[in-house]
Amino acid sequence: MFCPVCRAEYREGFTRCADCGVELTPVLPAEHPLPDPIPLTTVLESPDEAVIVIAKSLLDGAGIPCLVQNDLLQDLIGLGRFGGGNPITGPATIVVREDDAAAAADLLKDLRSGMTGITFEPVDMDKSPPEG
Repeated sequence: MFCPVCRAEYREGFTRCADCGVELTPVLPAEHPLPDPIPLTTVLESPDEAVIVIAKSLLDGAGIPCLVQNDLLQDLIGLGRFGGGNPITGPATIVVREDDAAAAADLLKDLRSGMTGITFEPVDMDKSPPEG
């Protein structure tokens, strides 16, 4: 006899689980299988930590869940500081669910080409700030 909750085995003659208080069954029920894995797609690879941070921020702001892989390994033993990333682990990678891949890729298209879409103009320190 088996407890369907805690899966403990009992000798014949017992009818209730001493721990759970539920009726015992003659056969142990099957365990719940693991859910199917969620298919993921890579939407960005970069050895540049700043690009990864901006991309993650853009995806989070758009409500697109993402995972960053290898981001903590980029500076392993200082190797990420030289030569554009860690030569052992490769670049940091951002992955999203397959159904979010098109929206994420569109959102990150400027980052893929190495451009952040942000432009900076030099500040003239002798000029007073604009009135506004």
